[in-house]
Amino acid sequence: MADYDLLIVDSVVIDPLKNQEKKVNVAIRDGFIAWIGKDTPHAERILDGEGCMVCPGFIDTHMHDEEIDDPDTTQMALLSQGVTTCIAGNCGSGPLQERIRPSRSNPWLNIGFMTGHTALRGEVGITDKDRYRPATEGETWKMKDLLFGELKKGSFGLSFGLEYNPETSWEEIIALSEVIPRFEKRWISSHIRHDGPRCLEGVKEMVTLAASVRARVQLSHLGSMTSFGFAADALEILHKGKENGLDLNWDSYPYAAFCTYLGSAVFDPGFEERFNKPISALEVGSGNHAGKRLDRTLFEELRKEFPKTLIIAHVMNEDEMKLILKDPYCAIASDAVLFEGRGHPRVAGAFPRGINWLREEGLSWAGAIRHATSVPADMAWLDTGRMEEGSPADLVIFEPENFRDKATFAEPLLPPEGIRYVIVNGKVAVDEGLLNASPCGRFLTRD
Repeated sequence: MADYDLLIVDSVVIDPLKNQEKKVNVAIRDGFIAWIGKDTPHAERILDGEGCMVCPGFIDTHMHDEEIDDPDTTQMALLSQGVTTCIAGNCGSGPLQERIRPSRSNPWLNIGFMTGHTALRGEVGITDKDRYRPATEGETWKMKDLLFGELKKGSFGLSFGLEYNPETSWEEIIALSEVIPRFEKRWISSHIRHDGPRCLEGVKEMVTLAASVRARVQLSHLGSMTSFGFAADALEILHKGKENGLDLNWDSYPYAAFCTYLGSAVFDPGFEERFNKPISALEVGSGNHAGKRLDRTLFEELRKEFPKTLIIAHVMNEDEMKLILKDPYCAIASDAVLFEGRGHPRVAGAFPRGINWLREEGLSWAGAIRHATSVPADMAWLDTGRMEEGSPADLVIFEPENFRDKATFAEPLLPPEGIRYVIVNGKVAVDEGLLNASPCGRFLTRD
């Protein structure tokens, strides 16, 4: 009988916590890392890691997988780039547990969900047409009860999309956020209220929230909100908050273009002035016009007739995006969102691209991979993200010389190069670059 299920040999093991690289072998048994050393014990299967590096599977604490009818495309794209664990339901869009669980009973990777503020508003009758009004006191109390129930069922926390519901009152935010500290290891994620010139107001609002309710607050895709000349100031505010004992975290993706729905409040009148970019900086990301740059006529037509059209906005400063991502507290995240199989290349390329950005900025392999593993693991109170005996066997085996993203704005689902194996829960989920026919993930809940 074999001593182990899998043995990875002849590779360099990256330990992001110890900032180390060692040429050792790794053995896996019953879904966990069971042994790390230089011997070659007997295993049912040996994975050849020659020329490769092995590291913990990438962790994406900010992605979107709320389209109930299409559970596979986003997950498969993330898995193909080495993501083994993710948290969905961000930016206020997280669905109720009872609605999402049946369609996620056999996921491609380990996936948990936040409960979305927008979804809670919808449950009490506040539709998208009502996004410009705050909830009433009665509606807020109903949402609090719903949120409490969701957290008891295993939701990872509360997500806000304040830019999408721009008139949400502070009272509504506080009332809901006060529920979070009543449960262990839950947090608040927030797409802040403003991007562009007023972004620092949005950052300060989240600092005040963390101080007011004494809960963990994660600022979503910080780079895309502040990289208009304000990234350094935003980081200074957040670092000061952490120095004062506040539980603040943030994530970002490695592209100087964001992506969201054209019908959202993001594209309300004044957006060109806010971004200091012409309307031609906006590219259609989904639908029949995908790939076209907007003019005023097409903008008006799609916003009125097809508000769910995804728009890719090439408006951020790339140097500031890199500054945010390099910050030691920043986690790489995909913010993956698709509509009818189309969208932004971050869904298939964020992690290889982000790690390579960090390498170009002078970080070691261990230092760069830390932003994709141990940093997000700590942010989400996960036991993975570590290269230690006893840790979950969620691993990536990649070729460092060939490790790069291939997804483009024209072909956003192209998988990266250089991924040899991805292991999820001790099973080979990506084998010689190809997805296994059977999903290996599990639906995550927080007890």
